[in-house]
Formats: sequence, structure tokens, C-alpha cells
Amino acid sequence: MDSTTSGSQAHAKVPNVRALVQMLQAIKSTAKQHCTVVMGTEGLSVRWEIDSKTLQSSIFLRQEMFLEYRCPGGVRVFGLQFNHLMDTLQVFASSGHELVLKYPNANMQLECQMSEQGEGNVVNIYAQLDSQEMPIPKDLSDYWQDPSSYFLISGMLLKEMIEDLEWTAVGSNNSTVEVCMQRQPRRLLFTAQAAGSLQIEIPTGDLGGFSCAEAEVRFSYKYKNLRTALSNIPQKDTTGVNSKVSIDAQGLMKITHMVNLQHIMDQDSYMGPSAYSESQVDISRTGIVSFMMVAEDVDEADAAD
Repeated sequence: MDSTTSGSQAHAKVPNVRALVQMLQAIKSTAKQHCTVVMGTEGLSVRWEIDSKTLQSSIFLRQEMFLEYRCPGGVRVFGLQFNHLMDTLQVFASSGHELVLKYPNANMQLECQMSEQGEGNVVNIYAQLDSQEMPIPKDLSDYWQDPSSYFLISGMLLKEMIEDLEWTAVGSNNSTVEVCMQRQPRRLLFTAQAAGSLQIEIPTGDLGGFSCAEAEVRFSYKYKNLRTALSNIPQKDTTGVNSKVSIDAQGLMKITHMVNLQHIMDQDSYMGPSAYSESQVDISRTGIVSFMMVAEDVDEADAAD
């Protein structure tokens, strides 16, 4: 690689690649689809959307989360096959060492490099992933219309809720979940109807915040989209995950998971997730996982155009 190419590369050194793997698992796709990687001055994001463009997901890691981070020459945008990216990172994650990401190399590939101390020698491990030109996906949030409603809740409760509703979707490809928010008295209900029917009410005491723009806000969403957004929340016990669910005037839903990665990133002083109180959480060690989805009773073509 010549010096000109090297000098214009985006460069990110991840202190512990396991944190990046955990974040990506939250938007994991079962299909061999491509994701869009964006490396800019503020940090690194990976974005993915389903073919119908009615569900978008992304992760974002601030530049402060990296031991080294630079992006000369402006924003870098490129596409990677999602499964190839995940498989490669999981191989590196088995060691827990620092990982360097560089883009582009001389062949317009994403280069991954890890150094390990061997028997008196330093062993360098490389992987190169083919990229393709890919534009930044049009953001569904561009269609956001106020007034909007929202509630704050722990990731654990959301995960348990969507798992409890799963049996109603057995044998159905088009099962939906109705989300209902009521202003007075405050109520939050999830109702699924397909092969069976089940309604779950979340106690308002379990909510960290609640705001309902109308007397009642009621929209339905595909169960499989909600499952994608809620069932793969990072960290097995969802410790340190705070979630915000917002719904705009037309039913467009945004789910944001704030994931505390401090216990993973600070590997040298690892004490387990329970060792950190909220006052100790560093915002620079918080990853963001976001989902945007269109309501079933909204014209999907209008939202995707």
C-alpha cells in the first residue's frame, strides 16, 4: 500500500472487539444481506434495512469509544456482506485483544488487524473484507411527524414482553402486535392476535418516563419486526440497557437501546456489570442501537419512497 492511500485511510482501534460484536448481534440478519458502514468524524455506524424498507436498524459507536480513531478526507461509506463481517469479528473476538480497522486498503477492502504476543514474537493476524459502493440508506426519521409519544423502559422488560407474545405468532407469517398508550389513566398495553390472542399491560411503575400526545395512541406493527428490534438486545441479561420507544403522529416507531459497554471496554479492570452504578457510567462507553419501523395501518409505499 502506498503512503498516499495509507494517509487517507479511516482508522479505528477497538479496545475489545467483543463490544462491537455484541452491538452488531442486536441487528443481526438471518439473510445474506449487505449492511452500510459509515465512518465519520463523530464515530462509526453500521446500518441495515429489510427489503421492504419498512424496518431499519443501526448501531453507533462514538469516536471516544476507540483507543485511536481518525477519518481523514471526510465521511467513508461502504457496503459489506453482514454475515461475513459478523463471522470475521467473532473470530477476532475469541482472543479479546485490540483490533484495528482500516478502510480502504489498496483493493478497496476493509482491513482488520490484530497483534498477539507469541513465544518471544509478535504475531499479526489479518483479514480483508471485500466492500462495495453503497449509499447511506434514506433515514425513516426524515418522515417523523409531531406530536409524538414515548415511554422509557428497561431492555429486560421489552425482551420478556416480546418473548411472551411469541406463541401467538406460531404458524402465522403476518401476525401483528397492537401498541396502545393511554394518557389518563396512564396505561401501556401490547396485544397480539394471530394463532392465539394475548394482551400484556406494563405497570406504569416499571416505566422511567411516559408521555402520551393524545388521549389514546394506538398502532399495530408486524410481530417479526418487533421481535427483530427487541429479542437481540445486547448482553445476555440486558444489564445496563435502557430503552426508549417513541411513536410519531402517523405511527412511525423509533426504538433506541442505550447499551452500557463499560464493563467490556474496560477489560483490564473488569469487575462484572453489577460493579458499575449509574453514576459511574461513562457516556463515551455507551453504544446506541436504533430501530425504525412503519406501522401496519400506514401506507408502506409512502414511507419508503
